Amino acid sequence: MLLCIPPFIWHAKHRNLAASVLIVWIIILNLFNVINAILWPTDDTSKWWIGVGLCDVEIRFLVACSVGVAGALACIMRSLANVMNTDRASLVPSRAQRRRGMIFNIFFCFICPILLTLAHLIVQDNRYDIFAISGCAPNNDSSWVSVLLVFIWPPVLSFLDAYYCSLVIIRLRRYRRQFSEILVCSNTNKSQFYRLFIISTVLILVFLPIQLYVFYVNVNVPLNGFSFSRIHGASWSQILMIPTGGVVRFDRWVYVAAGLLVFFFFGLGRDAVAMYRGWLGHIGLL
Repeated sequence: MLLCIPPFIWHAKHRNLAASVLIVWIIILNLFNVINAILWPTDDTSKWWIGVGLCDVEIRFLVACSVGVAGALACIMRSLANVMNTDRASLVPSRAQRRRGMIFNIFFCFICPILLTLAHLIVQDNRYDIFAISGCAPNNDSSWVSVLLVFIWPPVLSFLDAYYCSLVIIRLRRYRRQFSEILVCSNTNKSQFYRLFIISTVLILVFLPIQLYVFYVNVNVPLNGFSFSRIHGASWSQILMIPTGGVVRFDRWVYVAAGLLVFFFFGLGRDAVAMYRGWLGHIGLL
């Protein structure tokens, strides 16, 4: 979690919105991992705190992150694909192109997560679940409305990520001889391009099958008819406490690995090292 902070500062300083948002998601989710493991370390539910307040906030972020991470990856890959788009009149984006890019980034980095969080309120069939070690988790009604409003969108955005990733690969192969010249014309750092591309590709290869698996699990159950009054009845405030026998939910490990990847690709590069030197110089240690 802490290892991701320097890469975030660097990207925020250089106004790389999508990369900054991606790293913020990873930091937040790993912060939850640490907090939850401290609060619910064993299966003894009689000693558990019921998580009021904390879990209410956490589950909103967990729902939002299911499209927030994919949305940030789509924005990163789209920007890399545009760098390699030689069909544009100029490799330097025009004012209108920058505006469209900003709208795209804001929609997928912020608006999509907010919309999914609001949609989840419609199909949320209890307050939340608490798992040993893993902590707070959202729940959904098993209905076709949940499929349309919540379940389907994470894999849809993951496929969008894969589309833009494929587009970058195609253009890299097509323009491999002119690659350096294209980057110079578009004022793009070659090392930074490759680091963004590689880490985004790795994350897409991880998240796409996970999102497809989660979607399959969620729809491979008998789907009930939807009833808002039934879902939001007297039992809606129920909090389920679930022992796990020491098993941690697999998605928690995914974000631990993602945090290490972020530091490996962005925290050890030449630009990051220069930033560290500047910090040390500021405090008189260098």
